[in-house]
Amino acid sequence: MGSKKRIRRQVEYIDANAECPDLIMLNEVTTVQREFWHELLHEIGYNEIVDTLDWALELRESEVPPHQDYGHVNGNLTAVHRDVGSLTRKSPSIRYGPWENSDLKDWDTNVPEKILNAELELDGLTVDLWNIRTVPGSMHGEEKVKILENTYNRIRKGGDSPCILAGDLNAPQREDEDGTVVPWRYGQPGALAERWQEAELGILTGLEDIGMVDAFRELHGYGDLDILDVSHATRTDDPLSVPAAEVEGVRFDHLIASNELSPEACWYDQDGFACSDHAPLIADFRV
Repeated sequence: MGSKKRIRRQVEYIDANAECPDLIMLNEVTTVQREFWHELLHEIGYNEIVDTLDWALELRESEVPPHQDYGHVNGNLTAVHRDVGSLTRKSPSIRYGPWENSDLKDWDTNVPEKILNAELELDGLTVDLWNIRTVPGSMHGEEKVKILENTYNRIRKGGDSPCILAGDLNAPQREDEDGTVVPWRYGQPGALAERWQEAELGILTGLEDIGMVDAFRELHGYGDLDILDVSHATRTDDPLSVPAAEVEGVRFDHLIASNELSPEACWYDQDGFACSDHAPLIADFRV
């Protein structure tokens, strides 16, 4: 999401193709284009915007190790369209909250800009929003695990508000036709591999007991589908040139939401490949 030309295409997609969803949650918004993003989103009616780009910028300028290894060039952005509701960014704390007496405070990541937590006030309903982008494990190792663990534990220790978690999780490795979710490092020995698998499965399937489901799988199931069921076309050179069901790749982008929000539709939009290497994930809720 770097150049101004590409950003314009993406905002045009949000406006024209996606018809300005009430809520948008974006990953990898570059720090140097923060004001440009805000300006363009304001033009199409997104008056409430929060992001973690300030964190990324501050850490990018830090000389304290290990931040020189991460770059901190982008973060996440969440926005609400006009007249929908009010949006409040939440700041993590290890001193206050429902976890103040817990042994683990669940905030130990070196890339906090990859976790954006906010609250949406919507007609008397408060919705807890988690906009997440995990770093690639092949590059950053256990930092990916910590992002997933912190998010999972914070959601479980949160309040009773319905919740939406969305973003590029860089997981799983694959999903079998019977619904089995296979995480990265599956079958590998060692404590880190076990922790890695638990972190991925915790987010992807481990929130079901508190009423949160993978909206796409809940509505469409597994196996051969006649719709696009991957978000990153790693094995199709031109995903716009083939039928949606023939696009091959990985499903790294997810939307996991509380059942009480009543997801009615959820799909990956193939047209979005025209402005991003990830297909946008769009959902309708009956709230």
